[in-house]
Formats: sequence, C-alpha cells, structure tokens
Amino acid sequence: MIDNRSKCFAFVPFCLLAQAYQAQGIVKYEWKSSIKPFLQLLMDNDINIIQMPCIEATYHQQLVRKPMGLKKYDTEEFNNHCEILAESVAKEIKQLLDSQYQVIAILGIEQSPSCCVNYIYTNHGNEHRKGLFMEKLDKKIQEYHIPIIGINRKYITKSLNQLQSVIELQKEKLEREKNDD
Repeated sequence: MIDNRSKCFAFVPFCLLAQAYQAQGIVKYEWKSSIKPFLQLLMDNDINIIQMPCIEATYHQQLVRKPMGLKKYDTEEFNNHCEILAESVAKEIKQLLDSQYQVIAILGIEQSPSCCVNYIYTNHGNEHRKGLFMEKLDKKIQEYHIPIIGINRKYITKSLNQLQSVIELQKEKLEREKNDD
C-alpha cells in the first residue's frame, strides 16, 4: 500500500486558527474565527498545518485580555517565556526535518508584540522588527533557511502572494527531487 501523506508542513500562529485568542478589540476584519484565505491556500496545496502556542495567552494564563504593546511585554519574565516556547517549536521543526519532511514556511501576525515578522506597532508608530517570540524562534532555526512570512490582515493579498510564492518554489523543488530519483 502506498503512503500518500504530505511531507510538507507550515507552522502558524495560534490565532490564525483561533482568532478568539487575540487580545480584545484586535479582530477587526472579515474573518471572525480563523483567517481563512491562508488556511485554504495551505489545505489546497496539501500542506500540514502545525499550530504554534499562543504566546500571550499562555503567559497570562487566560484567554480574555486587553491589548498590550511591546513596551509592556518586553520584560525578563515574558522574554524567558518566549525563549521556552521558541525552543519547543524549534525542536519540533528539527524533528520534522530529521524525519525527511519539509517545513515550507512559518507564519506570523504583523503588529503582534510576540509573533510579528516585519512590523510591530509601538507608541511611536510602526517599527521594523520581529516580535519577541518570533525573534527568538528565528535565531534558533536560522540554519534551516525556512521562510518566515508576516500576515498583514489589512493588506492580505501581499501576504497571500508571499505564501503562494513559497509554495510554488517548494513544488518545483519537490518535482526536481522526484525527477532526480
């Protein structure tokens, strides 16, 4: 019998699948529970989805919470929390890679003090940097060269196009490997 499982994976922030985990007042666009276009794109391309932990909800140990900016989260205690969770996700990524699976992308949520990839909102406007968790995860997995894509809910098409490009490159790579065998 042929094993027909997909060997491609994407790691997604917890709130991509469960926006109820975001701080109160953050969910402002058309998707009420999950950000469907990303999930649909991953599913349409047979990519396994691994949900990373919600950094902020696990830190506060509660779902309902007010939004807090980078300044309030950038503490030794919260950074230690991010470090522990980043280590856990990095180990899972290594296990997949060691098992000859591919991790095609890691997704983050722009503006998040924990999971943004490119832009975080501060009291002084947008700042170009990674969130506290994503920064730690990126350092732990740099050697694997996995694309990290920030989802900007306001400009969703650009983020979707980035993910689509990564998926197309992965398909081409797998096709070349198949032909080399």
